Amino acid sequence: MPDVGVPLPPGNASAHPGLRHLPAAGARGRQRPAVAAAPALLFLHGAGCGGWVWEEGFAAHLAKAGFSGWVLDMARETHHRPSGLTDYVVQARAALARLQGPVVLVGHSLGALVAQRLLMEPAVRGAALLTPVPPEGLWFSSARLALTDPVLWAEAARMDAPVGSAPPELATTLFSAAMPQPRAHALVARMGGESRAALLEAQLPQPVPYGWLHGRRVLVLGAGEDRLIPADAVRRCALWHGTEAEFLPEMGHLMMLEPGWAGLAARLEGWLRRLG
Repeated sequence: MPDVGVPLPPGNASAHPGLRHLPAAGARGRQRPAVAAAPALLFLHGAGCGGWVWEEGFAAHLAKAGFSGWVLDMARETHHRPSGLTDYVVQARAALARLQGPVVLVGHSLGALVAQRLLMEPAVRGAALLTPVPPEGLWFSSARLALTDPVLWAEAARMDAPVGSAPPELATTLFSAAMPQPRAHALVARMGGESRAALLEAQLPQPVPYGWLHGRRVLVLGAGEDRLIPADAVRRCALWHGTEAEFLPEMGHLMMLEPGWAGLAARLEGWLRRLG
């Protein structure tokens, strides 16, 4: 069943972990009114990352365009145990409750899977899913990757290793050939520390409502050079929500950090303005 009615946790630190606001602002930093009737954006990061992936320019671009944003750092530990996907959903739902208004979810990879589990929430107007983990989970894609490229599969499976321990070679997995190597290595050094419980759960089918049931507008964007989430998985995710996937060329898995991230932000901005 979709995640409806799961109670909010009591008011503790794990309920509102690292929620940061990026208000709509003018190009010179002056406050200006948000786009008329525009929902707030709630950014949900992927596995082994943090909210910082949105704060390298992507979220600020949308804030300057008039869309107020909130960046959530999901806590990898809940009640002294590794967080599972349901814990991430509860954390994101708590963030929705704090925003007190209509929201569009912007999720990447594992964060896109969390976003899909929230599509029945009354406050959610829609979702933008970037290189999303599909509702079926990663079991099929992971099995295929293990058979066709066991070295890459082993690298991807180490997202639970401590932050800073990822091998530099992981950069070629996460980024396109257009990404400068020094920049890619610096970003990979900030990654890791993912909950192993969440990674394991993401392999399995998830309680994601079909598009005909949730009725929300969903934008599904894949990366042309993504080595982790294959194109067929992105297309199945879009089909689940009653839409078609789009693919941005010359982009790797971490789309919002690629040299061409501004084009991705512009595509999302255009969709948001037409959301109505």
